[in-house]
Amino acid sequence: MVIRHRDGTFSFTELFGLPATVSLDLAAGVFGMSLSTAYRRVRLGAFPCRVTKRGRRYVITMAELLRGLGIQDVRVHPDDVEEGAAQARDA
Repeated sequence: MVIRHRDGTFSFTELFGLPATVSLDLAAGVFGMSLSTAYRRVRLGAFPCRVTKRGRRYVITMAELLRGLGIQDVRVHPDDVEEGAAQARDA
């Protein structure tokens, strides 16, 4: 679901439809570690981003994953998206 914020912007992840959460297995692969290493680092509190436990599963929000990778989840103005799409069509 895409949510327009009070200032009329969207977050990058919301706008481009990235999943809201990912599994620990997927996040481990993104950070280049095995799943067993990921579980060990979660237990030690040393995983590169915040991990949440839902039931018996560990999940990572896309925003946390991006932060862990050093990627800013920026706000995007709808006008910028429309302008970018128009430029892409003209190219």
